[in-house]
Amino acid sequence: MRVHFVNVGYGEAILIEKDDYRLLVDGGTDRATEYEAKGSIRVAEYLKKLKVPKVDMMIVTHIHDDHIGGLPEVIRVLPVGEVLINVNPPVLPIKMIANFESVRNGNLSGNLFRNALLSYAEMVFLCGERGIPIKRIDAEAGIISPVPGLELEFLTPNRQLQDQMMQAYQALSTEKDEKKAESIFYSIDQHGNASSIAMRVKAGKAAILLSGDKVDGWDSILEKYKDRLCCGILKATHHGQLDGLPEAMVEVAQPDHFVICSSEDRRFNSAHPEVIERIRSYLKETGKQGGVYITGHLGEAENADPAMEKPCAVIFDCKEDTGEITVEYSI
Repeated sequence: MRVHFVNVGYGEAILIEKDDYRLLVDGGTDRATEYEAKGSIRVAEYLKKLKVPKVDMMIVTHIHDDHIGGLPEVIRVLPVGEVLINVNPPVLPIKMIANFESVRNGNLSGNLFRNALLSYAEMVFLCGERGIPIKRIDAEAGIISPVPGLELEFLTPNRQLQDQMMQAYQALSTEKDEKKAESIFYSIDQHGNASSIAMRVKAGKAAILLSGDKVDGWDSILEKYKDRLCCGILKATHHGQLDGLPEAMVEVAQPDHFVICSSEDRRFNSAHPEVIERIRSYLKETGKQGGVYITGHLGEAENADPAMEKPCAVIFDCKEDTGEITVEYSI
């Protein structure tokens, strides 16, 4: 099993390859400014670079711009087998949202969430046009095995929270009062991270834990699963912001390697120094021989030649028979 964490700037895009099966988890944003930094790359371009012929499964952890924005382009250029998503609401009245006073006045979170909803609408249209099924999935799905030897175990969201999100989306789609609709819009945005998909991907003795932007609820996950979710690689949640390394999440995973999906400029306090220091302390205290990798800062060293091309992805080659992990970079 090979796992690619792609540098999509402030966002996430993770490609998992098991033999000829390819799973894409999230796709970064579609905003051009995110790809101006050296080493950043659109996920569709990265897949083209690898000569990937198709994506068998696409997973949208949640409807936020930095996770869903780049996925419609993938659907446009490659065959996609199916899409799994945390919530699959009706396509919303984008014109009304664009008319919200806060959005018109340039509210950042409002405009980013509007972009996410536009990307979702485009994804729904493209999937309908191409006959690609979109399926809502939650923790009750448990473990699914799309191909022999590959297991996807869904830890979140729980059905109750998922249903609440769907009801909120439905309310937004029918609300005629603009002020009430604007309030619902921001409430959905604020709860997006809490409802995101967290999952464990396992092939043989190799396993990784992908957390989406799920920050809360890890104590309950630890209580439920104990040490059954141990893995070689943990993707820190919420881009490594101060809330991006819950102790219970680390205890659940007990990983050797950590990945933080952060932009080069570490926007919004992502890849926070305190989080990185906590990771290094954990590795030292546990005697783990792994490391921490930040997608926007791959291949950096004090003696690095600034003229050299910067890696656009960190790749983990996971041996399924032993669980051994080797790390390489994609230029």
